[in-house]
Amino acid sequence: MRKFLIGFFIFFSGIAAGQSNLEDFNHSPKWVDSAGQINPDPGLMKYFQSMKFVCHNASGFTPEENKSAAKAFSELVQYTSEGDQIKGFWNSPEHKQKREGLLATAIKAGSWKAAYVNSVWAIKYPSAETPIEVASTKLHELVSRGIPIAAYKYASYLFGRDYETMYYLYAEAIKRGSPQAMSAVGGTIVVRVQELHPLGKQLLECAVGQGYAEAYDHLGLLADMEGRRVDAYRLWEKGINEGCEGCIKKMSNLAKVRHGYSADVPMMELMPELTRIKEFNENNFFYQLTELPDFYRRLPDELIFHLNDSELLSLLKLEKFSRAL
Repeated sequence: MRKFLIGFFIFFSGIAAGQSNLEDFNHSPKWVDSAGQINPDPGLMKYFQSMKFVCHNASGFTPEENKSAAKAFSELVQYTSEGDQIKGFWNSPEHKQKREGLLATAIKAGSWKAAYVNSVWAIKYPSAETPIEVASTKLHELVSRGIPIAAYKYASYLFGRDYETMYYLYAEAIKRGSPQAMSAVGGTIVVRVQELHPLGKQLLECAVGQGYAEAYDHLGLLADMEGRRVDAYRLWEKGINEGCEGCIKKMSNLAKVRHGYSADVPMMELMPELTRIKEFNENNFFYQLTELPDFYRRLPDELIFHLNDSELLSLLKLEKFSRAL
């Protein structure tokens, strides 16, 4: 046992000594995820293998609201944003009546955004008044109008049911600049089709350029796969501060090098700064449900996450050791 521990220590020390500063870890071995390499998704290959991607902004393909519709919808946004700060807001009959009234007023004024919110809500929470079939039809009407986020959202509901149509709609949404669709497809490409990594990277960079934070999760993974491990964590750091939920999960690995860590302790318990950010994000119900930029709220300055270089170096050394086993 003593010889084993000595050997173990020497082995770990050798690994740690091999890369002693952060920049060294940006030249780590490359790796690939074999999940889709043997049998790539045919729908993905059909619509994206030969795609000539041009980075469009969704704003150029998104219809503007008329003045009355914009005003009515902004009142809904303000009311629900303030309501998120009230305990029990979403379960209160009084607030529900007010919220539904504002939504109905915006729809009547011609707001496509309100119609979109209403459809997405009803698909998630169908009722006798608005069955899921009716909500799906209403959402498809918005897709037919060429609205990028509607095409993306409709496509996302087809996952596991109709991949052919799902990828077709994603491709159409991407042509119209949907950052959400770019992130969904780019992220899939990263883990499924190595030969399309250049396209995946273009999609993801275009998405973050429009402020869509979730794409940072996939960009970080791509950097990791390319051996740029420091860049990966820097990208996840940026993503966290822009609202990327997946990035929080990646960054929670820092708990492994913090005092008190063990397999029995949930990592987020040792990452209070990430816990506060996660709570802030989750306290924005309509944005999480719809992904409409109108509902997005920027992280307050006091919650901004700053990655500690010393902790990052310790984590990268630990992860290198774990991967070497």
